[in-house]
Amino acid sequence: MHDIQVARLRSKYPAEFTTEQAAMAVARAYGYRRLDLNTLELTEPVTGLQYVRPYAEMLKQDPVHQLMDFMRMSLNLSLSQNEDVRRGVPERNIVAAMSGFSNFDALLNYARSDPVDPNTTDRAMLAKFQGRYGYYAPIQYLLGRYIHEHCLVIQPDAEKAQRFVDQEVILNPLENTKVVILRDDPRGADWLSIMSRNVPSLRGGLDATYQQRAQEAMGKANALVSLVEPALYSLPDLVAAHSDLLVKDSPDGRTLIVDVQRLRLDPNELDTGFAAATESGIHVVVIVRQPNADLWKRTGIHLIFGFDKDIQESYLDMDKYIGYASPYVGFKRGKMQYLYHSEQSGGRFGAMDLIPDDEKTKSLLERMRDALRG
Repeated sequence: MHDIQVARLRSKYPAEFTTEQAAMAVARAYGYRRLDLNTLELTEPVTGLQYVRPYAEMLKQDPVHQLMDFMRMSLNLSLSQNEDVRRGVPERNIVAAMSGFSNFDALLNYARSDPVDPNTTDRAMLAKFQGRYGYYAPIQYLLGRYIHEHCLVIQPDAEKAQRFVDQEVILNPLENTKVVILRDDPRGADWLSIMSRNVPSLRGGLDATYQQRAQEAMGKANALVSLVEPALYSLPDLVAAHSDLLVKDSPDGRTLIVDVQRLRLDPNELDTGFAAATESGIHVVVIVRQPNADLWKRTGIHLIFGFDKDIQESYLDMDKYIGYASPYVGFKRGKMQYLYHSEQSGGRFGAMDLIPDDEKTKSLLERMRDALRG
């Protein structure tokens, strides 16, 4: 089909390209130096240029994946300045012409014509999201809808760790699911209490009255923030304390999100806790400030938002992805950039916006914090 792309380029820019020059531009877009017009074979790959799927294979992809290849083609053309084959035509216009579009904006509109919605309960749409991006939507990997594979979140910034969770609770429908967020930060419910009236909170220790108090606090809500005292916690105890609450009226999923400073990491205890959760269909999310090999081994999904450069942990599989994530992850340009990893997906880069606080929200939060301190 490269002959069609050559013909399209010649038709759009007859004054700029001869057939041979158009063939060179098409070849360079795919990362090669030559296109044989007789055999339509690409030869002489150029070192440093991006891999682009063959055109016939590209057309089988959804519009967004096609757009990714179009962007790689544009990059390949722009990186070939020592052997510039663009003939004065912007690389985006070359790619648009090769692909049968009037201009690059038309190509972008084509890609936008097939959106995906990650904030949905629709299984087909969630499968479409996973097929496009290669990993679960947050409503699944964080909030446990339809899955219970367990997730480890590595985020050294405690405030952003909370905001990440709270944003997803706000953005996603929770019907037919249950979510308990367990935190040992006394201000750990501040933001959600301002942003949502549908997420109650509970304060107090994990004593003999806890389960009854949690049931009463949650009522008919789908999510609860439980604020406990800073202490050393055991995963089996946490799962046992929340199983009855989470299993009730949650046919589409249930999640226990553990965000405490001190969690016992005895391997036998972790095995017991995760096994008990799996038996009850509870998706456990553990949030830590630094990578931990014992938790990594026992969770199916891993999110790396950042880490201390001087970490001491050493586990080959985990270390590999930490190294892979290092240049990318962190809070940059208003986005929380992360690496998602699972056995099924491999390593996948992603980014999410940090919802900004307006002045009203900031003022209310400050007043609440002052009251708590006072």
